[in-house]
Amino acid sequence: MKAVFGWLGRTGLLYLVLCLAFAFYILAWPQIKAEFGDGSLREDAMSVEQVRTALAADTAETRELLRKRTSAFEDESRANLEQRLEEVRSKSASIEARLNEDGGWFDSVRPSRILETKRLELRKAALDAEAGVLTEAIDLAEAREIRARYPQMPTEASIVAATRTCRLWTNRLRDFEAQNPVIREVDAYLRGERERLEAGKTRECGKQQRWTTQRKTALAATKALADAREQFTAAQDKVLDDLPDPAQGIADNTLRDVLVSAAWALLGILLLPYFVRTLLYYVVAPFAARRRSIRIKVPGANRVAVEPPAEQSRASFPVTLGEGEELLVRQGFLQSSPDGASLRTRAMLDWTSPLTSLASGMTFLTRVRGASTTTVISADEDPFAEVTAVDLPQGAAMVLQPRALAAVVQPQDQPLRIESQWRLFNLNAWLTQQLRFLVFHGPARLILKGGRGVRVERVDEGRRFGQDQLAGFSADLAYSVARNETFLPYLFGREPLLRDKVEGGSGILVIEEAPYAGRRKGLRGGLEGAFDAVLKAFGI
Repeated sequence: MKAVFGWLGRTGLLYLVLCLAFAFYILAWPQIKAEFGDGSLREDAMSVEQVRTALAADTAETRELLRKRTSAFEDESRANLEQRLEEVRSKSASIEARLNEDGGWFDSVRPSRILETKRLELRKAALDAEAGVLTEAIDLAEAREIRARYPQMPTEASIVAATRTCRLWTNRLRDFEAQNPVIREVDAYLRGERERLEAGKTRECGKQQRWTTQRKTALAATKALADAREQFTAAQDKVLDDLPDPAQGIADNTLRDVLVSAAWALLGILLLPYFVRTLLYYVVAPFAARRRSIRIKVPGANRVAVEPPAEQSRASFPVTLGEGEELLVRQGFLQSSPDGASLRTRAMLDWTSPLTSLASGMTFLTRVRGASTTTVISADEDPFAEVTAVDLPQGAAMVLQPRALAAVVQPQDQPLRIESQWRLFNLNAWLTQQLRFLVFHGPARLILKGGRGVRVERVDEGRRFGQDQLAGFSADLAYSVARNETFLPYLFGREPLLRDKVEGGSGILVIEEAPYAGRRKGLRGGLEGAFDAVLKAFGI
């Protein structure tokens, strides 16, 4: 059943993945392909200057097309112009609706979107300008139609002559009426003189009035046509001059500029650690190496030599007690003990330093007593731990981190004495990350532990070692830091900048072969490492 359900689960997951893939290809891919076509990708690779150059070319082309198009409006009929105006306004409204649509997140920096938006704005501005010229062209066509109603216009001389003729007939009628009434009535009755004179006056004065009105109307239509033509020409020039520059107002950075800036920023981020490391290696590290070293002064300790053990560290180490001696063993390091020995529990290694004993794990120790008895010391839980022994004679002293202690052999009547010394105002103390030093005074025999072994070697002309390897050194030696010998391994993060250094005497140096062997990894290991760093600062 488990295999069947597993097959059904895998098949169902594969079916779901196929459905999602088909849905993506059918629904999303066409839009993505249209969004990022070859032309769009080419445009998106343009810089700001290239975008502005392209828009400048578009502006010049639009201005030339607008000039040619508006020039043709001058002779168009009024009906065609009105139809054209409706089309232009409709197109302008459609472009405005597109411009009001919400854009994407990167439209302000994508050159293809910038070009599309600015070209739409340029197109709308050209259409609005064309609409303004069309309005003036319609007024011009209307004035031209009005002027066309007066193909002939009476001249000023003809109107003057008509006025003179009208005045002549008017005077004749007035002279006729001024005659003797008898003669006037006879002439009017017999010859019809009054009717002839009145008809002549009406004819000639009417003609003079018609010609005057006709000339005045024609002159007004001519002036209106000239004004309309002047306004049309001015509108043409104005729209060409006022056509906005779409290159103004665009972002100073396009997608290409953003990507280039991001690439430079990434390059800077990648190279900054190497620059800082180079500065630290050639400037800071030499300065730090010249600072005053740390010396743990113990009167008389340098006159009593501490010798390295004859044997190298090993997985288990037998300890044989002498008369009046006792063995204090850390938890987890008592492998076997003699049947006749006296075993008790001791709460702390040093009652005068309870916090140090507690933090270093030297609590609830197993105390073993019994002359000539042999107890085997070995790590029960750490497969990489090895142990060795260092003898501290009477008057000898050694700086030691209690974490390196697996067991202590001491006289029953003279317990191990531990002295604490601080170096808060020494730069090397901060660089070595150890502000407090614990000095162990003999007589005692220290059983030391370490990952993959403990190396005890003479200092002689001085020794350099990794900062985390230090377990202890003879008192009255100079403890400081030195710059790492090789630059490139440090530059690429393979080696630390500084290495600890012990010199200035004939004592011994105790270092851990592999300090990280057997330690936990991941988050828990990181927390334990941080806690160990804090303990190291306090000399533990």
